[in-house]
Amino acid sequence: MKRNKCFGLRAGLCGAMFLLAVGCAQTQSVVPGPQAATIGFAMPVTRAAVDGFAASDAFAVWGWYTPADEYSQVFDATKVSTSDGANWSYDNLQFWLAGKEYAFQALYPATDLLPAASARYAEDGTLTVTGFDASQQVDLMAASSSVMSGSTPAPVAFSFTHLLARVQVVASCDAASAGIEGFTPRVYGVSLYGAPRTGDLALSAGELTDSNALLDGWTAGADLTTADAPLAEFRSDAGEVIGLEASVLLDALPMPGSLTRDYYIGVEYSTDAGGVDRKTATIQLTSLAVTSWTPGRLYRYTFSLSDNDRILFATPSVNAWDEAIGGVIIVD
Repeated sequence: MKRNKCFGLRAGLCGAMFLLAVGCAQTQSVVPGPQAATIGFAMPVTRAAVDGFAASDAFAVWGWYTPADEYSQVFDATKVSTSDGANWSYDNLQFWLAGKEYAFQALYPATDLLPAASARYAEDGTLTVTGFDASQQVDLMAASSSVMSGSTPAPVAFSFTHLLARVQVVASCDAASAGIEGFTPRVYGVSLYGAPRTGDLALSAGELTDSNALLDGWTAGADLTTADAPLAEFRSDAGEVIGLEASVLLDALPMPGSLTRDYYIGVEYSTDAGGVDRKTATIQLTSLAVTSWTPGRLYRYTFSLSDNDRILFATPSVNAWDEAIGGVIIVD
């Protein structure tokens, strides 16, 4: 999560804003003067499935300028990180050079935190991610800036696009069964399985705003997840007591694509007062109207538990991911 993960601009916006004041003196062919402007990033960021940012979160930046010379690549998967979730920094400051035109790309999370065999941008803005492991449940996002002039320095604005889909499984108590003596619905486990575990992605910078291209950019692997080794799962040994108010039990980030008959949600539950009589149920996702998952969309699968041991799944809802709540974060 598009899940425009906005590393954002200012507190008044919906997305969280990050102003990254960065720089590292270029000491090769051109040495900027003492008044040279550092390259900074003003980045709108949407929320991940886990809200906000925490210690050790990081993203990577690539950047080039033209006309080209031997120092044209100013950023090469440069890691921007936070030690406390609030203060961001990275090594090796870079400065704007007059007469140069710059293009920047970004990937979240940073490459050393990414559950993939490899990830990189080419100078033309093409992004390739190989062997991405969706079972690690990491929010994958990408961004590309417009061309900027080194003669008129300004913050680089990134609007991050979510490259994965988001799936929630939500439970509630059947209203007609609420209050019946001896009826105490509990859920011990929810699993999402049958989806591919790994995949590859190839996208051009211009395709980040094209939902069809985002979907087509993925090539799923043949290693399907199983009930024993699911893509994502919720577990509670004591059991989550389910009331009339909906409870989000699973918040997952699968790769987008068409659903097949292999895709399932499994539920382990009980309805007796002591939680002794546990049962399991599965639902084949292709039976629930939605036939594909699109990048940046939230698919909410809701079921209710009733006193006659029935699980009823409603038609899934489909929405855009929520935006983050933001402030201003200075990266220096």
